[in-house]
Formats: sequence, C-alpha cells, structure tokens
Amino acid sequence: MRTWLSALGLLATTLLMAQHPRLNVPPKGSPERVQLTGTVTDSLTGKPVYDCLVEYYGCDGQRRSISSVNSDGRYAMFIPAEKPFELRVEKENGYLNFQRRMMPVPAGTQQFRADIVLQPK
Repeated sequence: MRTWLSALGLLATTLLMAQHPRLNVPPKGSPERVQLTGTVTDSLTGKPVYDCLVEYYGCDGQRRSISSVNSDGRYAMFIPAEKPFELRVEKENGYLNFQRRMMPVPAGTQQFRADIVLQPK
C-alpha cells in the first residue's frame, strides 16, 4: 500500500511539472543568471501597488515564474539571460492588465531592473 501511494505521489508531481515547465535558471555565479528586480506603482498616484503578482513568461508563452510584490511595491526573481520574455500583472483589483515584452538581458548582467506602472480601470 505504501509503495502504491509513493508511486501515485511521484506520478502527480511529474504531471504537475509537465504542466508548469521549469524556468531553468542557471546556478548562482553563472554569467547566464540575472536577478530581475523592479517596482509596481499606480500611474496616477505614483504610490506602490502591493500584494499583487508579477509573472514571468518565456518566449513560448508559458508562465515560468511568479514573484509577489511586497508592501513597498518591490519584486525580485532570478531569470536566465539571453532569452526574450514577457512580464505580466493580471487580475489586479482596480487596475488594467499589464503586459510588456522584454528584450533578452545580455549574459554577464548581474541585475536588471524593470519597473511596472499599472493603469487604474
């Protein structure tokens, strides 16, 4: 019985990983690893928008990573260099959806900043 449950758990994990592809961020210290940082603000007030999610999408249109935004409106995540990507903030109460296509970050760049300004509905 225990073996059967273990096999079922492994199968479920494998299926979930297939539905949500990994980001495949290079290891720490690699020139192909970039820390993506930024702020999320309101276009009218300039104040931080917090408690929302910034989503990282690969050029294939698949969501690869998510970062929560803290109370100062800041977010951060590690991404691979040299790959085009898209940032999104969707379904945030009171704001229009945000999408921005980004050019690849050159290898060797340790940190890249991408600030996001949300438009109220």
